[in-house]
Amino acid sequence: MKGKIESAANIIVILFAVIVGSVFLKDRLSTPAPEPDAVKAGDKLASLDGWDWAAHDQTLVLGLRKGCHFCEDSAPFYQRLTAQQQAGANSTIVAVFPDAADAVKEVVQSEGLRVHALAGVPLERLKISGTPTLLLVDRSGTVMNAWTGMLSPRQELEVMKATTAPAPRDLKGPGSTVQN
Repeated sequence: MKGKIESAANIIVILFAVIVGSVFLKDRLSTPAPEPDAVKAGDKLASLDGWDWAAHDQTLVLGLRKGCHFCEDSAPFYQRLTAQQQAGANSTIVAVFPDAADAVKEVVQSEGLRVHALAGVPLERLKISGTPTLLLVDRSGTVMNAWTGMLSPRQELEVMKATTAPAPRDLKGPGSTVQN
């Protein structure tokens, strides 16, 4: 009798291991879900209501969402970034949220961000699939660079440099020198 119980227990353990193993392998071998059509450099963005890309050398779009903990955790960087823009950097900042204008204004004010414009639009309209997302956009509405998620210190520095670099039309022609 003892031998039968041990055999039955061994069979149950083996069946359990086969089931767990097949579930694990199914997950590993199945085709991953396609990534959403996330925004990337070179993409042409749809227009924003009341915003003219051509009126600004470059626009930094902050794609945020109310209640997004990464957006909230990134607020100190956004405060430094918007303060830099107020000090004369060449990028204009637009904060976009999928929420109503009043909610957008409340979040921006509570976080101490100084932006040039606010927009309540579906983020998918700008191909923003996750928040926070920062997009550096040129006069033609073409994305020059995109950053998604909470940024590392290196990425924050990259954003700061990109938004303070001279706009392409401000550079002197070939053969000339630019003085600092």
